[in-house]
Amino acid sequence: VFSSLDLKQPVTLAVIEKTRDRLVGEGAIPEDVSQGIDIRAILAFFESHLGEIVCDRRNAVWQEWPFTFGLPACQAAPDVPPQADEIVVVQGLIDLLVRTPEGLVVIDFKTDHVSGRQVVRRAEAYRGQLDLYAKAASAIRGEKVLEKWLYFLAPRQAVQV
Repeated sequence: VFSSLDLKQPVTLAVIEKTRDRLVGEGAIPEDVSQGIDIRAILAFFESHLGEIVCDRRNAVWQEWPFTFGLPACQAAPDVPPQADEIVVVQGLIDLLVRTPEGLVVIDFKTDHVSGRQVVRRAEAYRGQLDLYAKAASAIRGEKVLEKWLYFLAPRQAVQV
């Protein structure tokens, strides 16, 4: 649903519901799966500080930004010696990549059902993924990454990594 929202208009509960229903009608989301989508959690994101960044008309936003990026193997895996000359190709899909006047913001959504201290621990588990996303986005776009964020939908909590 996130990737199909029209971010050029205000994101409201009605817009989210309409987008979800359209995706069901198009067969992109099965009806039974659509009932489990927490549209209020999606709305909470757009009402948050991160949502303001995404909806700020001064910023460019790419939804589900695909990338392919090559980097030295020692930067992708800590157990590879630095002198190794192997290149690892990393492919990924950044949920939201935002270009602000100051630089890039990487945002990744997570559906983990966590709360309290679990959120911080789980965010640490995703740190490597976000670091790779940031390296790729910076190198491909030729811009610095200002911030990397995880947004956990179940607790409706953003964590900067």
